[in-house]
Amino acid sequence: MNLLVMLFLLMCGAVIQAVIPASPALGQAKVPALAAIVVYYALARQRGDMLWAAILAGLVQDGLGLIPFGYSSFAFCLMALMIARFKDLVFVHETLTHMIFGVLMAAGSTLILFVLLTFTGLIQMPVAQALHKAAGGALLGAVATPLIFHGCVRMDRLMGLVESSDSSWHELP
Repeated sequence: MNLLVMLFLLMCGAVIQAVIPASPALGQAKVPALAAIVVYYALARQRGDMLWAAILAGLVQDGLGLIPFGYSSFAFCLMALMIARFKDLVFVHETLTHMIFGVLMAAGSTLILFVLLTFTGLIQMPVAQALHKAAGGALLGAVATPLIFHGCVRMDRLMGLVESSDSSWHELP
């Protein structure tokens, strides 16, 4: 059941990311919906679920664009491991936490992808343009991640994976 919910959330995130147009003012950054779902799994779930979510979200994101398969998965896994490292030190249910980690995930994964694609010779982009895109993604991540995080929590509660009165819901098997 956990896998089905994860796949449903990732498909919803893919639709959000594909349908909402990129803004030139934000460096052509797309709404980081898939990255926000990875933030949810990094903060609220165990390491195995988090890594599956990061790998699958990366593959879906690569499929939506012209990036070779696996590059976004690598970036998402690195960022998710970093977020999971600090999840015991933050308030998982706070909107500010979601905003901060949304900013870090969006900007970090954009910059990791820029480095990977530049060093493999697949893109030729000025560093200033990559930083502009990372800043735009960070702004979108600050707005989108709390909304998507709460949607993911709601979905888990509706599916019965988490009890609504359970305060330790992030320790699911």
